[in-house]
Amino acid sequence: MTTGNRPITRRVSFITLLTILFLLCCATGIAAAQTTTEPWTLTLTGYGTQTITADEFSAMKADCGTTFTDTDGNVYSGVPLTTLIGIVDDAETETFNTTRAGAGYSIIIRASDWHDRIFAAEDLTETGFCVADTVNDGPLPEQDGDIKIAPLILVGKDVLQGMSIGNIMDITLAGASISGEKEETVTITILRYDKEGGTILNATTKDCRWMEENLPVYGDGTTTYRYQGPTFDTADLWNPTEDKNLEKVKDEPMGTAISDLCNLVGGMQEGDELRMTATDGYVVELMYENIYIPNEKQGTAILAWHTKKEGFVPEYTGGPALFFLADDHVFGNQDMKECTDPGYWRFYWCSGTEYPSAAGLAVRNVEKMEIYPRPEADWELNLSGYLTSPISKKGFEQGLACGTRAQGHLATYTDNDGHVWSGMPLYRLVGWVDDACQHDENLVNNKAYNMTLAENNAYTVILGNSDGKTVSFTSREIMKSMDYIVVNQADGHTFSTEGDIWPLALRGESVPAEKEINGITTITLDYGDSSSGNTESSAIPTPFPLFAALAGASLAEFIRHKRE
Repeated sequence: MTTGNRPITRRVSFITLLTILFLLCCATGIAAAQTTTEPWTLTLTGYGTQTITADEFSAMKADCGTTFTDTDGNVYSGVPLTTLIGIVDDAETETFNTTRAGAGYSIIIRASDWHDRIFAAEDLTETGFCVADTVNDGPLPEQDGDIKIAPLILVGKDVLQGMSIGNIMDITLAGASISGEKEETVTITILRYDKEGGTILNATTKDCRWMEENLPVYGDGTTTYRYQGPTFDTADLWNPTEDKNLEKVKDEPMGTAISDLCNLVGGMQEGDELRMTATDGYVVELMYENIYIPNEKQGTAILAWHTKKEGFVPEYTGGPALFFLADDHVFGNQDMKECTDPGYWRFYWCSGTEYPSAAGLAVRNVEKMEIYPRPEADWELNLSGYLTSPISKKGFEQGLACGTRAQGHLATYTDNDGHVWSGMPLYRLVGWVDDACQHDENLVNNKAYNMTLAENNAYTVILGNSDGKTVSFTSREIMKSMDYIVVNQADGHTFSTEGDIWPLALRGESVPAEKEINGITTITLDYGDSSSGNTESSAIPTPFPLFAALAGASLAEFIRHKRE
């Protein structure tokens, strides 16, 4: 009997050992990865504006929730999109206004990295669109591969392929049936300069109805044209076959050739650059070749003022918008590479990878077009810290060009003489090289700027120019501050190469006069004797509670008995 029971005794002892080890590891955070739920809110904008907290969303789900099971059997649980829209589609917050939906308006669902999906109200169904916060009775994953998912994702049986969107931060309703306003005249101002930031040689403002009636119309309103987004495949960044992520930006546009609009102010010359600015400050620049002698892979560049889905602007909520009428109806990442110079390429940063994204050129709501001679002088800002990374003039300007969607890339300061200086907050540039994470598209809980290092005064920020002058600040001094700005413009003009301010200067509300440095060419992070950039800004201290001590004691006692 004793011999026969020994295997059972050993098996029980082994299971006990595993149990104790598991308890110990869980308690000390070794085996079980800890997760934290970041607080979030959902902003709804339409007839009014409402902010929904996570707790309020859960209460709504308990009252009128819905579920959706995908083809893999995953069960999503959330709130019908119509329920959320009903809160802001009129003065009555409890019901979805089907009359207004039938009259037509656009629903713009935007993620925290600013990409979006647009739906027509008349396409909605009560049970086919679910804004979910859980899957399989658990929280949504933070991301799926390189695509962010939590805290909310749009799913449902009536959500077409490629139209699902995660990481949702706001839902906006746009259209006359919501605003109550009659059709507005949408205008575009076109300007031509003698030099960058110089004198305006010619300018005109035209509305989109005038364009439709007086200039040739391009696009038939039925053919779908697409921009390719990031592939999220590190082995196939440019994807010449154009078979990945073609749903990011697509529409059936009608519009005016941009060359015809440029000709209204004298046209472009070879070497000129066209700068298109949106109402939110987003900027896209194109070369003379893109406008006047486009590669067939790009096709005619048009400013679209009408789409099949939404109609004429302003009902077309994204218009006027840039579209390329490519021969295969897709302007892909490889097309961008072949049709524009490297300084004009756009990228989407995700999980440490810089993915090419032709969709980054898809500027919408264009309100201004400016023609500049190509700049004669270029410059480079050398950043050095945990990483070493130069930023070109074009790269710096593209960072500023993100507009309001970049949440703080562009900052301004008005001095005592009334001059308005504009540029990028110093801490943003520091965040590019302070640790291994250079960029994070997520606007919520962004990791590009390492707050832990800054709070701990882990480095000194030193700015220098070609004359050998330097000024310095502690990391805590400039932390998340909009009052230390590396400026590239004053009063709307870039600096002259003949002046002593070019190419960059430091200005701001908190910059003392003795530290206002001109001609900046370097920004260096001096970590002193500390390890540079190795502190994770989101690191969670590993706990060692009494429970762990007890588990350890139990393990020691078990081993002692085992040896006896």
